[in-house]
Amino acid sequence: MSEPSNGHQRRSETPAALGEVRGVNRRRRSRIAAGLAFVCFLVTLAEGTSLKADEVRGTLTYPELMDSNATEVALVDSSWFLPTGESGPPLHQLEGTLTVPRAQMQRSSYEYAAYRYFPGFSVDFVEVDGYLVPSNRSIIVNPANWTLILSPGRVWSESGDNGMSRASFPFTLGSPPDRLFGGGEAHNGVATFLFDNTKVSSFRFQITQETAPDGGIYDMWGQLPMVYDPGIVSDRAEIERSFRDELASQLPVAEWSELETRFGTDTIPSFTEGLAPEEISAAGVVVDGVVYLQASLTRSGEYPYPRFMQHAGMSVSKSIGAGVAMLWLAEKYGEDVFDLRIVDYLDVTADHDGWADVTFGDALNMATGVGDNAPDRLPYDVDANETGLNYRMFYLGETTQEKLDAAFAAGDYSWGPDEVVRYTSSQTFVLSAAMDAFLKVEEGPDTELWERLTDEVFRPIGIHHMTMMHVPNSDRGSGTPLMSSGLRLTVDDVGKITTLLQNGGTHNGEQLLHPGRTEDALYRSDQLTGLPTGKSFADGDQAYHASFWSIAHRTEAGTYFQVPFMSGAGGTTIFLAPNGVSTFVFTDSGADTYSLKSPGVAEAIAPYPEPGLPSVSLMSDGFGISGTLAAVAIAAMALAVIGLLVLVARGRCRRSRELPRV
Repeated sequence: MSEPSNGHQRRSETPAALGEVRGVNRRRRSRIAAGLAFVCFLVTLAEGTSLKADEVRGTLTYPELMDSNATEVALVDSSWFLPTGESGPPLHQLEGTLTVPRAQMQRSSYEYAAYRYFPGFSVDFVEVDGYLVPSNRSIIVNPANWTLILSPGRVWSESGDNGMSRASFPFTLGSPPDRLFGGGEAHNGVATFLFDNTKVSSFRFQITQETAPDGGIYDMWGQLPMVYDPGIVSDRAEIERSFRDELASQLPVAEWSELETRFGTDTIPSFTEGLAPEEISAAGVVVDGVVYLQASLTRSGEYPYPRFMQHAGMSVSKSIGAGVAMLWLAEKYGEDVFDLRIVDYLDVTADHDGWADVTFGDALNMATGVGDNAPDRLPYDVDANETGLNYRMFYLGETTQEKLDAAFAAGDYSWGPDEVVRYTSSQTFVLSAAMDAFLKVEEGPDTELWERLTDEVFRPIGIHHMTMMHVPNSDRGSGTPLMSSGLRLTVDDVGKITTLLQNGGTHNGEQLLHPGRTEDALYRSDQLTGLPTGKSFADGDQAYHASFWSIAHRTEAGTYFQVPFMSGAGGTTIFLAPNGVSTFVFTDSGADTYSLKSPGVAEAIAPYPEPGLPSVSLMSDGFGISGTLAAVAIAAMALAVIGLLVLVARGRCRRSRELPRV
């Protein structure tokens, strides 16, 4: 086995040198912990952890977890990863390094044989107020294997554990860096183990839910050896402070039934109508700063840690990544950043001049006028460039330059920028690289786009650990944010981002995003906004603008709105209705499953602001999806008539040849 990938590493010291210090500090901490442990455990219960207080632990028992020779184990109901039976606060203080090796997992499918290994980790953990908190909350990258995100869990004790304490925590396996189409999927798991002051049991885990629209849907599980190196974590104080700030800033989460009771409407239960429940990782509504959340189901029951469940944003990354970044830059440097030219910040290697006048805003609008497929304006083919050689080469590119070269290898359309939407993921990455270059000009060569965006927008609104995949640079730094995909976020992150956008980019009286550009991106206008995509729905035509899609909605009052939403592969959506209500669904149910009930659910909660629009008709040419079907039908009818005329003519000719000459 290869060495496990390391996360945050504490300073290297020998056990002998640390022995006395550890003993003194552990005794000092134990006196404090003894007084706090029970209080912390009660806090844990008060925050909604469901305990099986009336049940005896039926699985994941002490003998099972202490069996170091177990090679084949079974999947169990996820609730067994939480306290059960006679439970109480932990009997020991866990602090130090936990190490799990890279090792083969059990799997329900053998399709992805190259990714059959649990990636392994070696990371410091500390206990904070009844939570088990990893020191590394970022993406742990493992070449040619799954990436890994560790999240906070719980610590407690049970009467049947022979004097040991028990812990569990959630984690997420992310797409391997070299996987072509899995550029942001999330496989959510949970792990548990026993511990005391000096040792731990085996590491038991299972992964039974994911956001994986490209087909990587299967279970992974196992029981692996784990090593505990107890000792002082050097930055414990900062971990404690940061985690307590994180908890204090969490939005309240309420059960879905409370929303139905509060608003008492027949519309709300239809929210996820048409989506298979087992294919939904999370679904909810954000109203007045409260997240009303449906149960987060897995193939082994409800997920034990829905607050910390990481969801794959897929192309939602374009909106929360590139879209929010542009709104922040516009507030920081002026809205003229939308008019900056790509060629002034990147070395464009295209063999044509199609990029000469393409602006940051054009790239955000997916209207660069550059691309290979569907060379005619009509009929509309918005997704034409999401296939083909350049698309594949972009995703296969391992460095920033390789991805940019693939993006710039595309041809030039006959039209210019800001005329036709051609949804092209590689061009969002071009925009990300251009924004990063712009920041380096303005703030210095060591400036990192995602780091600055996190410091000035996400962290101020209470988002502490939202991760974005980065593409390595050949020279220095953390790399270029992918932004075409690669975002992973929690429901708490969703609630805070949508609240910021719904408030016009303002948080606690501070303007973080440009107000005018934010309103424009959210279609808050008395004029039709955006370029048509060619798709039509029951109430009108769809548009794309500033990284947001729109869907037409006719209100009960008879007026129309373009309701903006973010969209990710598999049917993931985040809607921001103009009445301030936001909805979200993370799913891999299928393409274009847009949670079409969302605008109506939002209106059932609060009326839309009047006046709206008289209609949402963007395709006067009639060549949208519905227009194209009509054109095809007309053409088919014309061909049928022509065919009939040909048959009649042939018949007449045949009869004329058979007539006697006169």
